[in-house]
Amino acid sequence: MALNRACLGKQYKPQTFEVTAERTKKYALSYNEDNPWFLDESREGGIIAPPLFGVVYSGPSVANAMFDQELNINFAYLVHGEQDMYYIRPVKPGDKITSISWVAGIEEKATGEILTVGVRCWNQQGEDVLFSYYSFFIRDPQKKKEKKDEKKEETLPEPEHTQKMEVKSDQSMIYAEASGDHNPIHVNEEFAKSVGFKGVILQGLCTMAFTSKAVIDNYLDRDPTRLKRLKVRFSKPVYMGDVIETRMWTAGEAGPRKIINYYAVNQDNVPVILNGVAEII
Repeated sequence: MALNRACLGKQYKPQTFEVTAERTKKYALSYNEDNPWFLDESREGGIIAPPLFGVVYSGPSVANAMFDQELNINFAYLVHGEQDMYYIRPVKPGDKITSISWVAGIEEKATGEILTVGVRCWNQQGEDVLFSYYSFFIRDPQKKKEKKDEKKEETLPEPEHTQKMEVKSDQSMIYAEASGDHNPIHVNEEFAKSVGFKGVILQGLCTMAFTSKAVIDNYLDRDPTRLKRLKVRFSKPVYMGDVIETRMWTAGEAGPRKIINYYAVNQDNVPVILNGVAEII
């Protein structure tokens, strides 16, 4: 069943989330963070929430859109395709974040449709903290994948920095508890295998959090407040025990911001994240 285009532009009821140090630290540890900006409450100015914590405080608002029956989403054929996050100002424990989501796009493709959900988040002072766009691909089982002409392998720049992260044997379970993403493909081995995976797969947003850490560690002197945008395309599943390497390089400037491009591969050199973009100051 096709997505209901009458829902394009539909806006959903605001949701409010109270940020606590317990929740932000738990999230940071769920992707193996060790940055004192996120963990050391004794540091001057206290701690702030990790950039990817935005998916936690905006989650209830995004869920309003995703579970809108009028949209006609077929979850059996849905995958998270891209994530794009614009950081306006830091979020700290004690903040009350209000989020509102809307159906930002519905696009037809040869083998399905792309649904984009936008979300705006602001704090108790009315100050914007985050704009984010979630893109999902819903495959149409009635449409066969067209054969494409073989593409020449793209030559990517030599990375300036690389950083590896080993996926723990229970990483998806830890991340599920911290993020609220309990999709059975991440926590139930039998279910994951029944839908074609080798086993449970890591949440794509956890892999994205790995890459955010790599950018902050290597380009920002570990200061997360200098990260202003992060965008990725999820390419291949990540399994427990994989080793993920983020490969990064400077791509140019946009006004006062420096543009970092990157991608991430597993231990077999298979890309798991492509088209990574970070905008930093």
